[in-house]
Amino acid sequence: MIPFHIYRTILEKFLTPDKTPRKVQYAPGTDFVLAVSGAAASGKTSFCQGMVDYLAGQDIGAVHVPLDGYLFDRETRNRRNLSGYDPQSSDLPAMIDHMRTFIFEGHSINLPIYDHKNGNHQQPRRIEPARVVILDGIMSLQHEMRERFPNLNIFFTSDDIVIRGLRLRVDMEERGYSVFQALVHSDEDFVSYNKWIYPQITFAHLKIWVDKQRELSIRK
Repeated sequence: MIPFHIYRTILEKFLTPDKTPRKVQYAPGTDFVLAVSGAAASGKTSFCQGMVDYLAGQDIGAVHVPLDGYLFDRETRNRRNLSGYDPQSSDLPAMIDHMRTFIFEGHSINLPIYDHKNGNHQQPRRIEPARVVILDGIMSLQHEMRERFPNLNIFFTSDDIVIRGLRLRVDMEERGYSVFQALVHSDEDFVSYNKWIYPQITFAHLKIWVDKQRELSIRK
């Protein structure tokens, strides 16, 4: 189900200059930079893609910027014993450098693309700046990113069992894990999620609740 009510709320209550002032560092033409973080497999990417489409229907240009492409490949992370939630699992210096070029300087970039099925990178995709930039991924609210770029922070949250269950299902159905691999991965990653990602919720301007069917609602 497309969460039009949430998109409408964001547009009406947040995407106005008086409610969400633009940062002076933004390039001309960019007014809002949304950071969308939260547990893996909670539906963030579908939400961000839908937000771009919704804003286009309101004649507002937006661009979806998935940050998973800055993950090191799976073999490298496994060799270093790094969870994908650990900031060291991503190339943060490259991410920051690219976002500075994209958001502050207003230049197009070649965005790296990560394939979760095989754990490797695909060909990069050229993206152009827009009035609304949507940073999609858990590193969007990592403090090195949060303090520089976004002016609107969104966090996806839920019960612990839902977070673990959704991750388990995605690992098996979309990433090719066996049930045993998925169980081990779920247990290990839940610890890392609580260490590295859940504390980001304190910086959220908007919290979105995810139920076990990935239906979304705004959390007060």
